[in-house]
Amino acid sequence: MATLPLTGLRAQGSACLLVPVPLAQRVARATLVVEARVLDQRVLSAAGNHLITESQLEVYKVFRGNLPAGGLRVRTLGGALGDRLEAVSGALRLQKGQQGVFLLEADPAAPGEWRAYAGPQGFIAYDLTTGSAQEPFGSYARIDGELYPALRAEAGQPWRVLRANPELTLLKARMAAQAAAPDAPRSTAAPVISGFSPGSIVAGASAPMAGGPGVLTITGTGFGATRGAGFVQFRNADSPGSGANPNYIRPLDSDYLSWTDTRIEMRVPSDSQTGNTAGTGLFQVAASDGTLATSPDALTVRYALGNVTSGSPATTGRPRLVDDNAQGGYSLQYASSFPAAAQAPFERALQSWRCATGLNRRIGAATTVNVTAGDGVNVVRFAAANELEAGVLGVTYSYYSGCGSGASLSWQLTETDYAYNPSFTWNYGPAAPTSTEFDFESVALHEQGHGAQLTHIIAPGRVMHYAIGRGQNSRVLDATTDVTGGADVVNFSVSATATQRCNQPVLVASTAGCGVLPLPVQLTAFGARYEPGQGTRLRWNTASEQQSAFFSVESQPDQLDQPARADSLSQPGQPWREVLRLPAAGTSATPRQYEALDPRPLAGRRYYRLRQTDLDGTSTYSPVVVVQRAEVIADQLVAYPNPAQGLLHLRGPLAPGAAAQVRLLDTTGRCVARAAGPAGATAFDLPLTGIAPGFYFLEWYGDAGAPSRQRVLVAE
Repeated sequence: MATLPLTGLRAQGSACLLVPVPLAQRVARATLVVEARVLDQRVLSAAGNHLITESQLEVYKVFRGNLPAGGLRVRTLGGALGDRLEAVSGALRLQKGQQGVFLLEADPAAPGEWRAYAGPQGFIAYDLTTGSAQEPFGSYARIDGELYPALRAEAGQPWRVLRANPELTLLKARMAAQAAAPDAPRSTAAPVISGFSPGSIVAGASAPMAGGPGVLTITGTGFGATRGAGFVQFRNADSPGSGANPNYIRPLDSDYLSWTDTRIEMRVPSDSQTGNTAGTGLFQVAASDGTLATSPDALTVRYALGNVTSGSPATTGRPRLVDDNAQGGYSLQYASSFPAAAQAPFERALQSWRCATGLNRRIGAATTVNVTAGDGVNVVRFAAANELEAGVLGVTYSYYSGCGSGASLSWQLTETDYAYNPSFTWNYGPAAPTSTEFDFESVALHEQGHGAQLTHIIAPGRVMHYAIGRGQNSRVLDATTDVTGGADVVNFSVSATATQRCNQPVLVASTAGCGVLPLPVQLTAFGARYEPGQGTRLRWNTASEQQSAFFSVESQPDQLDQPARADSLSQPGQPWREVLRLPAAGTSATPRQYEALDPRPLAGRRYYRLRQTDLDGTSTYSPVVVVQRAEVIADQLVAYPNPAQGLLHLRGPLAPGAAAQVRLLDTTGRCVARAAGPAGATAFDLPLTGIAPGFYFLEWYGDAGAPSRQRVLVAE
């Protein structure tokens, strides 16, 4: 993500499933642009049984427009009121005491009230520790040196100062003092992060006590005997910024479990002070005087569980899914505004979540309801004109009811609504989107992930990754992030006691109607080839996968004597050792290709096999291949790429001095292509010119024995 330039915004993707709105457009379309601080807040029950958070602003500067009489208040979607709570995916969240630049327009749902123009892009948040500013698609290194000039240039006029900003005044004084005496001694040693564990964690996991699961332990020096004004900040999964100018989020006070000068234990949040989620990347620890230390390595956030925040002081908890439709889960209903063309990709996305995780959601009868409201109807619709803010692709509304009190407060998901923006050019598939289209199935899969109570991660290409752009698609759930996260939500909900689920009927996990593939993974090829100076390159292909977790490449020790035998490719009694592991696709009906490199030098002959492991821990093994002197001796033919287009690369077994013969047969057994390799050659190519797309059988005759046969797919 590029740093925000002074004249506006350049970005290729979309964060929080937003489409970038340049600064010039935001300033021009906003009726009012001000620098302000959130002075106070209250949650209101609004039309449609929605919850709205109203923030009263204290204004310091006006860059454009005129302030209304009677004070300035901004309305944002969602909030907690009594035993009700509402969360809206990608919506702007403001916190009391937060300040920055607000780009505002009249709220069409409430005459006389204000909302941020372009949703989250209508607020540029200040970081009063570093003097920088952040927004969804970038950041400004300095408020006064970059942000102010950019706003003045776009507004075409100087700003008006209404009152002094005391926090900015203190920040400037502190930064000026540091610049004047950069080597001045500190009263305490600067903080240093020496390590942390675990290196991979889940954001938003339950962490009731220090040392428990889901807790991050940070070790080092100079953190401070007590936390005081210190804090930890993580990469913002909703708006990461760039490598040079990263955006960070800070946890709630309740996320800190213990703090000493050399050790911090805390929960990694999915709901922070600004409502954002912690994501993969380097993190920082700040001592009470604001001095920062950066982690030596990146923390990996595998997936992020949705949390709800309520109470004062704010505390977070995980919501549970329940049996809402008396059929074990939830029934989603199409409104009249939802086009027929969008239904198939929406249902493909729903089926992906259901079959991979057991999330019990189904399509119910169509509804006459065509509004997004907390009315007990799980509506799927296209929004009306101007209903969604500029740049918003889609929104998921989650409604909760609560019971209990204090630390024992429980929240249950009672309804979800899905609204999509009709003003964009959508691709409904199943073909891939063009460079001008947004892929509806990918967006639906992502928003349904929010409905499943998962939040954003930083993992390009994954379904819950924060960004997707025109011409891109992400239609396959990843086993280690999306599938594992969804299964976590299901297990957490199913295992709840009656008290924990507020005596509502328990969710019933179900994969009914998903069908069963003949094999969890259909492996179409596995081969290896030694490349001098690099190592052994291993390639394998799958035609389809179902709930596949990962692939492990295993090997036996090098053998320096005894010739390899094609009828017994392994060393009896020798241990198999895992040398590398790759994540699998999860559940996919699309052919996929994998490649890995074992960098170890080859001493003689080495045996390899592939172990494929499902999400339930079940493992299956491939045939064994042996690598010797840069050639592959295998008990099966290797053909790649598969699917192929134009040319198919072949490798296979060959008796000494023999010449391989290859035939390509269609499904009726008719030979449609043939080729012969040079004598002694174990690898050559088969041209596919003029071969119609479809499935074929490839036969390799390399010796006097039976031919090796391999299924291949010729692509269009």
